Amino acid sequence: MVRIFDAIVLFTRRAIERMKTEPNDIQGRHDLLRTAQRACGAAIDAIDFELGGELAASNAALYQFWYRELVATNLDGDVTRAEGVLPQMEMIRGAWAEAVRRYKIEFANSNEPRQSVAVV
Repeated sequence: MVRIFDAIVLFTRRAIERMKTEPNDIQGRHDLLRTAQRACGAAIDAIDFELGGELAASNAALYQFWYRELVATNLDGDVTRAEGVLPQMEMIRGAWAEAVRRYKIEFANSNEPRQSVAVV
C-alpha cells in the first residue's frame, strides 16, 4: 500500500507544480492527475471490505473523495482542490509507511510465520 500512496502523493504534487509553473499545459496536467486518480482507484481496489469493516468503508470513502477532487481539479483547472487534499494524502501515506515499519520490526525477530494482513 505504501507504493500506491507514494504514487498518489508524487503525481498529485507533480500536477500541482505543473499547474503552477505551466498553466497552459493542459495535457501534462491531465496525464499527471490521471495517474494519481488511477493510484486512488488501486487503493480502493486493495481494500478488503469483509475483513476491514467500518474502517475499510471509511478509508474507501476518503480515497473516493480524493479521486473526485482530482477529477474536479483536472476538469476545472483549479489547483486549490488538489492542494486541499494533498496534506491528507501525505498524512495517510506516512501512516501506512509507519505501519509497515512497525510490522517489519515486530516480525523481524519472530520465528512465527507472517500472517496475511487486511488492507483497510
